[in-house]
Amino acid sequence: MDTVTLSAERRTRIGSNAARALRNVGQVPAIIYGHGETPESVSMGLRDVEVALAHGARMLEVSIDGSKRRYLIKAVQYDHLASTPIHLDLTRFDADERVKVRIGIELRGVAKGLSEGGVLDQHMADLEVECLVTDIPETLHPLVTELGLDDSLHVSDLSLPDGVVAMAGDDERVASVRAQATTAEDEDGEEGEEKDSAEPERIGRVRKDDEPKKDA
Repeated sequence: MDTVTLSAERRTRIGSNAARALRNVGQVPAIIYGHGETPESVSMGLRDVEVALAHGARMLEVSIDGSKRRYLIKAVQYDHLASTPIHLDLTRFDADERVKVRIGIELRGVAKGLSEGGVLDQHMADLEVECLVTDIPETLHPLVTELGLDDSLHVSDLSLPDGVVAMAGDDERVASVRAQATTAEDEDGEEGEEKDSAEPERIGRVRKDDEPKKDA
């Protein structure tokens, strides 16, 4: 897993107003915590953070006052448009430490069930796994080409690297192909056809109270 190196500055002012002021000058506030050490408040350049996240970085090597240390990206907070990072949570770790993280799932291929009139549903956008902090896998790209109508891809079908354990159950569905739901318009059409086809069956029928009276 690649580690991106960023420069950071210590923050002496904290709070929402101070964080807003940092963002206005192109900085992203962050907090570093974990391992019983005192939390550290820092800030990093927005552009550097965006590039690191765009490349799928899970870990950052942060240089503070000339000293470098690696941290795991624990959480990223985005703005209301979900496009710009506005805060980072970084955590300290040991090289032999096992952690739980969520990794993205991006389906590959075109399911054969689509040509059979089906629709592909993705039930999991990401998967929580446990592994060594240095072995966090990249985004998973399972193939769905062999999924036919009513077939499912389960967690047990995913190919995970050695030492990486899925936290979800083996039988949980990642994706599936289902038949298209009948639309209301189609249902109305079918009902109309039934009514039209049923109506002639009533033609010529005479209710008992309409039957002609027999002559005495």
